[in-house]
Amino acid sequence: MGLGGSGWSVVLAGAGLMIIGKLAKICQVQAEIKAGFVLVALLAVGNASGRIVAGFLSDKIGRTRTMLLVFLFQAVLMFLLKFISNWGLFILISMLLGFNYGANLSVFPSVTKDWFGLRNFGVNYGLVFTAWGAGGLILPYVSGRVFDATGRFDLAFAMAGALLLLSGCLTFITKPPAPARR
Repeated sequence: MGLGGSGWSVVLAGAGLMIIGKLAKICQVQAEIKAGFVLVALLAVGNASGRIVAGFLSDKIGRTRTMLLVFLFQAVLMFLLKFISNWGLFILISMLLGFNYGANLSVFPSVTKDWFGLRNFGVNYGLVFTAWGAGGLILPYVSGRVFDATGRFDLAFAMAGALLLLSGCLTFITKPPAPARR
């Protein structure tokens, strides 16, 4: 997966963890919902279902195509998020954001194994998951800074959406590594 794979991991993890960490505050700011923690729990239901559906889908249409769909869908959700201001839509969007976040927890290990094999899977997936951790630090931190400066999350949503679109574009140019010559 090389640089593209690590970049995918940083962006999708960052966007997902930004929402997981800030969802209660987002609900409070945008809709005066005081029980945003309930939406975090519903996001977890979406997360679990995303793992199952994406695993099935990636077996049917391929890993990279599945990632493209997830990145684009997640980007659309990020761009829509600033317009959400009622419980019903927050429930739906929360579950869908969780779905996309969870989807990659099934696709990323599979693509790592497919592209690099099982021989060094632990090391290779460890690198991908390290990038995941970096995303979990960067985007939530940036979104917090954006909120502190503006009192809103709109710019953070737009930045995450743009990065997800860029990640979707990377699916067209990132290729599995060439087999090693012996």
